Amino acid sequence: MLAFFSFLGVSLVAVNISAMGETKAARPLKPEELIGVWVGFWQDEEFTRLDLRADFTGYCAYVAPQDSTTHQYGVHVYRVTRWALNGSQFNISLTPVDSHDENIYLKGRINYLALQLEIGGTDRKWKEQVVLRKESQMQASNQETKNKIEEVEKR
Repeated sequence: MLAFFSFLGVSLVAVNISAMGETKAARPLKPEELIGVWVGFWQDEEFTRLDLRADFTGYCAYVAPQDSTTHQYGVHVYRVTRWALNGSQFNISLTPVDSHDENIYLKGRINYLALQLEIGGTDRKWKEQVVLRKESQMQASNQETKNKIEEVEKR
């Protein structure tokens, strides 16, 4: 009997592993699917907003958290002079709006739900990881979860 359950356990594991291996490859996004506002945070918590336009331009802005010492430097705004998608590779050319802001780059990979990017300084050679998600998706999910919590609280 023990041999039977051992065999059954091994068989189930084999089925699960092969079932997991049958995932479909994600289809590459089209440039028009990237148009809109993407928001998220750097590893060290700067909030970032990336506004991509249909003409392959836009704006990128970031700000440090209000309780950090670097918040005093305010919001840094960059013009997106060009953005390009090559498969899942995403490159953005940025120009500072204010002359006191340093030159930066933004590049990385795209999957269906997020932009997984690296942002860095071209002069001082720093870099950070940033994950951006569609603002509309975040707002919808935030509202759904908020509504459900409020519903549960009323019970």
